[in-house]
Amino acid sequence: MPTILLAEDDQTLRVALCDMLQAEHYDVYTCSHGDDALDQALNGSYDLILLDVLLPGLNGYDIAAQVRQHKIPTPIIMITAKDRVDDRVQGLDAGADDYLVKPFALTELHARIRAQLRRSALGYQESDVLEFDNMRYRFATRELTIGSQTLALSPKEALLMELFLRYPHWVLTRQQLMDRLWGEGTEILDNALEAHISKLRRRLVACGGPDIVAVRGLGYRLGETV
Repeated sequence: MPTILLAEDDQTLRVALCDMLQAEHYDVYTCSHGDDALDQALNGSYDLILLDVLLPGLNGYDIAAQVRQHKIPTPIIMITAKDRVDDRVQGLDAGADDYLVKPFALTELHARIRAQLRRSALGYQESDVLEFDNMRYRFATRELTIGSQTLALSPKEALLMELFLRYPHWVLTRQQLMDRLWGEGTEILDNALEAHISKLRRRLVACGGPDIVAVRGLGYRLGETV
């Protein structure tokens, strides 16, 4: 069952869209404030995001831009009454995959959702699974299997794991890892990266997986299982 995040502050429309999507067998999570929408988009796992532009708090353009800065590839469809060409260009430049102007037919929205989910699924076909040592990581579900145990990874853990599995034995610099987790140019606390790596390392080792080795003065690499 595909999972959709719906961010819409108009209660009547939000309820109508939620009812339509659930009737089409989608699992729907809703919010009505821009700050909540960004938090859920960054920390949840969704197959698609339906994003109103004119939300209280952060607007849809800012939300889409921050989602892309965090390297989250989830398809985004913007739904808005702003119908100028400049508005559509701004939405697409911010990171939206599609832009639908209100009022719209529910059948058209559903068709666009299906199209985005098809494209997203095709993107996973070639590299849906990464493997190293005794581990298998599946992008579509953010699940990491170590031997017979399966871990559900948080968004930040998943981003780290994907990078380590793509480049096993490579020493990845702190800057490369920080850019992956927070986007280029983002200011973060000095120990934020270490905190995420320490948590992920403990989970891997506890399940019999490889350690994440600190290479002094350089960065980190994924080691072999001991």
